Amino acid sequence: MRSRTTGTTGPVRTQTRRPACSTEDPALSERHRTNADARLMNLLLDIIDRSGGIASRRQLLAWGVDPGWIDLAAWYGRHVIRVRHGWFARSGESPEVLRAWRVGGRLTCISALAFHEGAEPGPALHIEVPRNACQLRDPDRRKARLGPEAPVVVHWTRNPGPGTARAVTRDHAVEVAARCGVHGAGVPQLASTRMSRPR
Repeated sequence: MRSRTTGTTGPVRTQTRRPACSTEDPALSERHRTNADARLMNLLLDIIDRSGGIASRRQLLAWGVDPGWIDLAAWYGRHVIRVRHGWFARSGESPEVLRAWRVGGRLTCISALAFHEGAEPGPALHIEVPRNACQLRDPDRRKARLGPEAPVVVHWTRNPGPGTARAVTRDHAVEVAARCGVHGAGVPQLASTRMSRPR
């Protein structure tokens, strides 16, 4: 038998290649991954900010955010949290705003006034929701439906007031408060989830 290398008769000598040695510094590779993660997180937070403080999963996907990254960020909860099914916000968002979103609306009436003035929130949470809103949730238990024992005043409306995703404007909140007869103090438990008439 001829050798593959010399052409002479003898045992076949096969040539093997050494695996290429990586010259990349592990620390540098880790920095690259960290920088990529930071860019993804900044993109996610920027979309949430552009959306008024809360963004739907559909909005995030439309901007090209990977669905796995959305779930991972919400699971860690360090920068992003899941407010309710399919909706996300910054983890440092106002607690009252998060409670209103968890129910399914935004702050209005005296709750919006407290938000704009940086005051302590009242005993009852006042939220504005569209007249066709459904599946309202408990403000403090994301998986529980809104029940009569929750200290929430729901203001149904045909025409949403001016404002942001967080709350109606201060002027509109003053108008709503002037019409609302439930401000929380001394409200019987079963009357706390008052449903105001659509306007």
